[in-house]
Amino acid sequence: MLTPQEVSTHAFTKAVMGGYNMAAVDEFLDELTDDYTALYKENATLKAKLKVLVEKVEEYRATEDSMRATLLTAQKMADSIVHEAEAKRDQMLEEARSGAQERISQYGSELEAAQERLRQGQQELAEFIRASRELCERELRFLEQLPQAEVPAAAPEAEPPVEEIEEHVMAAFSPQEVEQPAEPETPDYPEGDPFAPEDDLEATRRINLDELKFGRNYSGEK
Repeated sequence: MLTPQEVSTHAFTKAVMGGYNMAAVDEFLDELTDDYTALYKENATLKAKLKVLVEKVEEYRATEDSMRATLLTAQKMADSIVHEAEAKRDQMLEEARSGAQERISQYGSELEAAQERLRQGQQELAEFIRASRELCERELRFLEQLPQAEVPAAAPEAEPPVEEIEEHVMAAFSPQEVEQPAEPETPDYPEGDPFAPEDDLEATRRINLDELKFGRNYSGEK
């Protein structure tokens, strides 16, 4: 492409006959040079802008590739996180469902045991109430019949027979057979000694039972 300077400095060969008017050609070239100069400058400006735009496009393309790779990585990471979260959710739900089922079974067993204890307690309470009612009814009947019952007179205490009393008394006063120690030698006391022992000791051992006021010798008469 010709530059404006080349257009303005271009020289034409002069013809011998029938050539162009030099003044008209120069005037036309001046106008053409001005327009061509403006177009040339505009073209250069547009090329510079186009170059900048191309560089930006290349930069954007590189950024786009990086962003696309980043988005792809983020998408994969998000898919992995979602998958792990879903697996964790399913595991937690299964554990919660299993634990709830076990607790329901345990609570059901405890409820059945509590109901059985309650039933036994109710039976024992009913039996206790029935036995208490029967006892109260028996005591009430006894209290109602008590004023009409005849109280038997107390039997007098039997006195022991007289013969038995006499035998006990005679046994108490009868001499017991005991082993007599060897009699010491009796010293010779002079006649008339007041300290000499009496010869008849058997008389001191006799007890007169004729004056006793019981037994076969007692008639009750004064």
